[in-house]
Amino acid sequence: MRQFQSLIQACLISAVVFAVVAKTSALADQPAPEKKQPKSVEKKPADEKDDAGDKKDKKKKKEQKKDRYFAVTGATVHTVSRGDLYGATVLVKNGRFAEIGRGVAIPKDAETLDASGYHIYPGLVAVRGGNVIGSDPADETTDVYSLWMTIALAGGITTAVSGDTAVSLTYGSVEDMVVGRDLFVSLKYSSNDPENRRKVREGFDKVRQYMRDVQAYQEKKKINPDAEEPDKEWIKGDYEKYYKLLKRETIAKVTANSAHEINEYCSLAERYGIRLVIDKALEGWTVARRMARAGVSAIVSIRPPIFSSDTGEDERLNRPTGRSIENAAILHKYGVPIAIIPSTASITSWGLAGRDLLHLNMEAAFAVRGGLPQDAALRSITIEPARILGIDDRVGSLEVGKDGNFMITDGDPLHYMTQVRWTVVGGRVVYDKQKESLFSHIRPNGDRNAPPPDDYWPRRLGDEQ
Repeated sequence: MRQFQSLIQACLISAVVFAVVAKTSALADQPAPEKKQPKSVEKKPADEKDDAGDKKDKKKKKEQKKDRYFAVTGATVHTVSRGDLYGATVLVKNGRFAEIGRGVAIPKDAETLDASGYHIYPGLVAVRGGNVIGSDPADETTDVYSLWMTIALAGGITTAVSGDTAVSLTYGSVEDMVVGRDLFVSLKYSSNDPENRRKVREGFDKVRQYMRDVQAYQEKKKINPDAEEPDKEWIKGDYEKYYKLLKRETIAKVTANSAHEINEYCSLAERYGIRLVIDKALEGWTVARRMARAGVSAIVSIRPPIFSSDTGEDERLNRPTGRSIENAAILHKYGVPIAIIPSTASITSWGLAGRDLLHLNMEAAFAVRGGLPQDAALRSITIEPARILGIDDRVGSLEVGKDGNFMITDGDPLHYMTQVRWTVVGGRVVYDKQKESLFSHIRPNGDRNAPPPDDYWPRRLGDEQ
């Protein structure tokens, strides 16, 4: 029996050994699996990787940035350039006018303002509005929270010029602040300095001859590729200024008051075909026809300066100064483009946008008193200065595509009782009368017959009432 059990165990062990051997042989007969080779990756230069990443990030940010809408409804819209619209809607998209009219579809996420009963006008353009704007570059040096900027916005001013830079009064932000740089160049051609007058003419003549030589060179080059180009290394300083003026790439800004000097500048403009604007032009009304023929523009003040001796007679000549309240009206009659500015042109608590009767719109109102048509007076503080400065593609009127700058008033801006209720710059409300402690106490409900407030400017501080 024991022998039989031993035989069975031996058979079982043999069977197990045979199975293991057979499996091992089968595995040995199979081909070895191929090793997977890593895919070859073409390495991009580091700068290409960065460029691709930057483009991807910019595209992602662009996709994430939502359109910003602002809509004003129910107001009477005075476009200045295309008539008036009643009960219309003004829609601003990303800081620019998108639609103006009735039946405008307002996006659901748009910020809206109901201005029923109010009036919308383009923001005022001050061709001389220092103090509120910093030195060049203005977008790096301007205090966007200053009191003066608030005062200017309270007067409806949305664009001001300092030096040769035009700036939107983007309170609290520098985004899209600069409207235009290098708007004009200064030019002196006074009859009191005959030597300088000779140098100016010689400079213009020299540059004009160079331009003729360049034109002749271009014609010769068509026939002779080896034609020698005129030297241009000397075109710098004043010559560069004359070159830009002759090419009409910029405008010359000059200061002149007397009829004699205005005539001299008109002759200069006609002789060289340059664009020219005369600042002050006190006696412009006496030579309006001449100015129109020469194609010059004018920046005028209707009233005499408050803090100046230029209010009466000229003691040197023993004659009146020639100032006339009809100056703007006569210039307009003969087709001279005009921009009106108060004589005290700094934006301060007593200047351009300070005391009520020194507001920019009040100077235009005095021009109406002198015979200037009402619509022309409004244009003289909106679209006309924008055209004179060459920035009318962005500001000066309510048109689709222009900057969303406008004021909302409770009446005609040329009426001394009218107040600005809201001022909008780039589609943002940057001034709200009822939220501004300086002005909220003055006729808060717009009632012109309301009694005067107990307080006055400058307002008292503290708890005293």
